[in-house]
Amino acid sequence: MGTNGHNSNLRVLLSGPDAGTLEPSLAEQPALSLIDKEAGNGSFLASSVDVALHVLGPAGHENVAHDVHELRKLADVPLILAAYGEPNGIVETGLEVGAADVLVLPQPAETLLFALRKAARAGTRRDAGTVITVFSPKGGSGKTVVATNLAAAAASSGLRTVLIDLDLQFGDVALTLAVAPRATIADLASSAGRVDVEKLNAFVSTEHRTGLDLLASPKRPEEAEAVGQTELVGVLDAARSAYDAIIVDTGPLFDRALLAALDHSDRLLMVCNPEVTSLKNVRIGLETIDRLGFPRERMSLVANRMGATGGVDRGDVERALDVEIAYELPDDPAVPAAVNRALPAVIGSERSKFARAISELASGVLGDAPHAPAKPPERKSLLRGRR
Repeated sequence: MGTNGHNSNLRVLLSGPDAGTLEPSLAEQPALSLIDKEAGNGSFLASSVDVALHVLGPAGHENVAHDVHELRKLADVPLILAAYGEPNGIVETGLEVGAADVLVLPQPAETLLFALRKAARAGTRRDAGTVITVFSPKGGSGKTVVATNLAAAAASSGLRTVLIDLDLQFGDVALTLAVAPRATIADLASSAGRVDVEKLNAFVSTEHRTGLDLLASPKRPEEAEAVGQTELVGVLDAARSAYDAIIVDTGPLFDRALLAALDHSDRLLMVCNPEVTSLKNVRIGLETIDRLGFPRERMSLVANRMGATGGVDRGDVERALDVEIAYELPDDPAVPAAVNRALPAVIGSERSKFARAISELASGVLGDAPHAPAKPPERKSLLRGRR
């Protein structure tokens, strides 16, 4: 295995127990350069590979995680996982190791080439989007108002923005924005084929005046069952590749949708109100997030409706939660008025105190969104072992 001299060729690192079965057909492709994993040192490989293709052997998936981890030490590039025979869990394995694509062999050389090119193209924007998840374990906290205003602020600033409603049973982002969605995430999940950027584009609604795109929640609670782990991961991966800012609204439960969102989040906004019941639920929520292993340094506490009559003051909120408030949103009559007009306050009441506070929040969490953020530290998937 070696390289040829065409700099424009797609440079493929071929590895795995059954890699030799694909080498002859791939070597005949003039558009490919096969890179030997033993060639040169790690720094050479890191700068000379566009995409990796790892072919599983007869032993199946037993050592895949270890093999992929070692492979990424050599070249941290988009990875395609391939195996012969029946799928038998290869899709789930691919999700676990963060594969860009999964192929069941045999496949024609043209199909392999297409998949390799597609993964490499996605890799040029890999991690380009910033994922912000908005969550509160207490209903009525105003998290959807925060999420919609944050997304509107991001879109109005020129960022390519998508708002994903992952409150799968009772999400109301579409209603809050007065958008009649052409399709929902349940429709996407029920459609044939894997989720990629092209498919995501076909299911988002694009008519909001701010320019943000919306992937709406299912229309009825029972439709939430159609949205499984595979679809959730696919949607979030595709959104990260296609947008600068990905704002995720969630339900109040620690369900599969929230866990998928946390797995992909660069920042978690935990929304609380200055009320005893809200603080109790948020404290339990913070403890649960700690047990799940989500890094506290990527969590920001957002205190909503501060200054409301009879509300707990800032110091008491911080003492009750043992967390400093990162962003404070005032109790502002402009907010319910904006909600009733189905227009985010940052657009319809841009001079209000709430709108100014949201602008500060957007600047704080999305200031570097047009550029690729630092790669988050490797961590165990929160979805592992869950259905």
